[in-house]
Amino acid sequence: MTKKTFLLYVLLLLTAMPVSAGKDFYEGEPVYASRWRDYRRSSYFGLRFGLNVPTVRYKGTGGEAQTNPLPRYHIGLVYGNKLGDGLPFFLESGLIYTEKGTEIEATEEVEFKKCYMRYLEIPIVLKYKLNTNADDFTVQPFFGGFMAVGVGGTTKLYDSRTKIDPFGADRYKRFDAGIRVGCGMAFQNFYFEMGYDIGLFNIAGRNYSEYHYDDFDGHIRTGNLTVTLGVDF
Repeated sequence: MTKKTFLLYVLLLLTAMPVSAGKDFYEGEPVYASRWRDYRRSSYFGLRFGLNVPTVRYKGTGGEAQTNPLPRYHIGLVYGNKLGDGLPFFLESGLIYTEKGTEIEATEEVEFKKCYMRYLEIPIVLKYKLNTNADDFTVQPFFGGFMAVGVGGTTKLYDSRTKIDPFGADRYKRFDAGIRVGCGMAFQNFYFEMGYDIGLFNIAGRNYSEYHYDDFDGHIRTGNLTVTLGVDF
């Protein structure tokens, strides 16, 4: 056997050897040396990037507080872990940088403005990974919640041509929280989802006085439609 043939033989043996130290796998599934290729496992890290279509609802203004969404984006990391050895339920959390925007139409009391709000957000959702007849394709409905804290932003006042911070006692509170619901789909390591956030927290500051309608009770809540792409490792 020549030296070249011997080295080729050793290389083939090494590439054929499974790697199993310190990793969790499903029964009966092949074990891969690369975590990138091993997409059927009990835990994962994920990169997420996508589009936000946010809304801001002024409760009790009789439609006089007209707002329009300003699409923004989100980006961040998530981590998921399987709950036990039974059904394929996964608990997923992470840290997301997300931006939301709203356009507020002018009234007799309020000038036309655009608000851009930046948040750091922690999602916590329970996912069910449902296998399909298609190879390596799963459907992943999820339900949970989110917590977010405002870290910056800008409100542009077009009549006075000024810019102010969107957060404050007479504007919006920094903290927001609510329910998250949606469904994702994955093919091997690649991920896509659509979801909706229902804000349950009143984000109107304690001195908020922008609208003086008799039926406005000082409650402002958010909503957010999200479209997300990602990859899991």
